[in-house]
Amino acid sequence: EGEHGMVVRDDLVTPHAEAVTDLVASLGFSPTDADGNLDLSGVRVAYDAMHGSGRGVTDAVLEAAGAEVKRLRCEDDPEFGGGAPEPAESNLHAMTDRVVDGEADIGLANDGDADRIAVATPAGYLGENRFFAATYDALLEENSGPAVRTVSTTFLIDRIAEAHGEEVFETAVGFKWVAEGMAEHDALIGGEESGGFSIRGHVREKDGVLMGLLGAAAAAAEPMDERVDRLLEAHGDIVADKISLECPDSEKERVIEELDGALPDQIADREIAEIVTLDGFKLLLEDGSWLLVRPSGTEPAMRVYAEAASQERADALLSAGRDLVAPLI
Repeated sequence: EGEHGMVVRDDLVTPHAEAVTDLVASLGFSPTDADGNLDLSGVRVAYDAMHGSGRGVTDAVLEAAGAEVKRLRCEDDPEFGGGAPEPAESNLHAMTDRVVDGEADIGLANDGDADRIAVATPAGYLGENRFFAATYDALLEENSGPAVRTVSTTFLIDRIAEAHGEEVFETAVGFKWVAEGMAEHDALIGGEESGGFSIRGHVREKDGVLMGLLGAAAAAAEPMDERVDRLLEAHGDIVADKISLECPDSEKERVIEELDGALPDQIADREIAEIVTLDGFKLLLEDGSWLLVRPSGTEPAMRVYAEAASQERADALLSAGRDLVAPLI
């Protein structure tokens, strides 16, 4: 104690672990024991901490709930193994291989500060859009409520919501907008395609520990691939992809302004049905596909996103997006 006040060391991990475990157990779809405690016994998880702050936390929460955990990159390494702890498919081959090879039922990875999640199943890397759809579907088994998603996140969420008589609220990119939407609409789940999610009953901040446990619980209730296949069969396949085009921060505003006057009536041979301007320009096409152009909030780049029913169509949209934006940069 002194002129600068006092420093207290406290344990925040234990109450957080207890809170997320109790929350997941209360959702109704996940296996529980006779006392109502979450029971993930029999679930084999490959967990990749990417040397980040999820190590000793996410794996411990899973293990305490009865899961068998195979740990990857859970050692302390201030250099993160020489790469960025970014939970992208290209950085998670070891985790994905464990699941594809049958050593684990589900693969879970956190980024460096463990607020995001990435997932692998026996079919391979799952992708955050499909994970969002699967977890929303699982939650809707025993709960009701809308979803909040960013403009860059899949319309599959909207189709699932519609099938359950629920609404979806769209926000600009950035979890602070998702959190605001969750508060305003009492949302059951909120998320974005970069892997940040939270659910009702938890702090309105993305939490990779909570979502890792929720993903494992969903997989315990029904194999993740079976759930995803069922959803795609019911609502149509989706392929979402994105590219980045280098653009100095000082030029972003001008590019968006010039884009406003350069938007065509058609993109990749499809009529534009509607234009959403929440965050850049999102062009909704008549066939249900879409193209989004927005400035990155974190890098000197313009981001181009597309979603369509096939990879071929998504590629065509991204190519059209590149042709639209590149001349303006």
